[in-house]
Amino acid sequence: MKRHKWHTALTLGLVFVLISSFVACTKSEETPYAPDFTLQTISGETVSLSDFRGKPVMLTFWTINCAACQSQISNTQAFYDEWSSETLAVLTINVADSVSAVQDYVAIRKISYPVLLDQRGTVARTYGIPGVPVTFLIDSEGIMKAYKIGPLQSQKEIEDALSSVFPSLILKAKTETGPEIGKLAPDFTLQTIEGQIITLSEYRDKTVLLNFWVSSCAACVDEIPYFQAMLEEQENEAVIVLAINCGESSQTVKDMVDGMELTFPMLLDPDGKVCESYKRGSPTTFLINGNGIIKAIKDDVFQNPAEIESMLNSL
Repeated sequence: MKRHKWHTALTLGLVFVLISSFVACTKSEETPYAPDFTLQTISGETVSLSDFRGKPVMLTFWTINCAACQSQISNTQAFYDEWSSETLAVLTINVADSVSAVQDYVAIRKISYPVLLDQRGTVARTYGIPGVPVTFLIDSEGIMKAYKIGPLQSQKEIEDALSSVFPSLILKAKTETGPEIGKLAPDFTLQTIEGQIITLSEYRDKTVLLNFWVSSCAACVDEIPYFQAMLEEQENEAVIVLAINCGESSQTVKDMVDGMELTFPMLLDPDGKVCESYKRGSPTTFLINGNGIIKAIKDDVFQNPAEIESMLNSL
């Protein structure tokens, strides 16, 4: 796949950017992939941007002697303290400061999110940033969706920006826990893409595989046919599959599943309330027994139909 020369477009286009707002990154003839990189953290761990495929990334460039950066650092920390990193990766890159200076700064400011070191400014030049701070919002497939020059002025501005650019993103509070194994699965009533009304409790006496997904998650989309393949191998109808799309429009879901020839219900949760009540990311699959009790949870993608069968055999 030919990758878009994003840094060139950004360098030329920044003159026209209003500093107070995020700017959407639009496709031209090529998809604007965020340039991959590999850097070390202040503790010596090696991190690559591509390590975070499968979840959106908020990536910020900053320096120590930058008053606007200091403001954003505090707001980013407040955001990071409240919200789980399960569905969103927060990455920051310090540009050109010494390792010891950044280590001292991080310790004094009590920064707990990842701080990467770009001591020679190589990654900063690749991204074509005109100064700091600059924040990029990158989707789960590594595509640049938006950027902002200048600081994010508050925790709320960060949350509003993420909600605007990633409408299907569900931020999970660290202090809250969702339903766990051995507990009753929260009931819900949702519509399918065909308009059928489905209530979870209607399927008592059946084994239910409840899958949460979004179209921006390539792994989520890849595993959907595995559920169909598993169902087609069944000798009876003892297992029910319910797939819930989190926060996207009916048309988006229809376009995504068109041609998959699915026989199980594809449910819509347009305001994300059911997805939020289960407090997990995408993809997640819950195995629910005939009494409505959660027996297993998979917080990752199934690699093949056999893995689904293995979960079912755990009952």
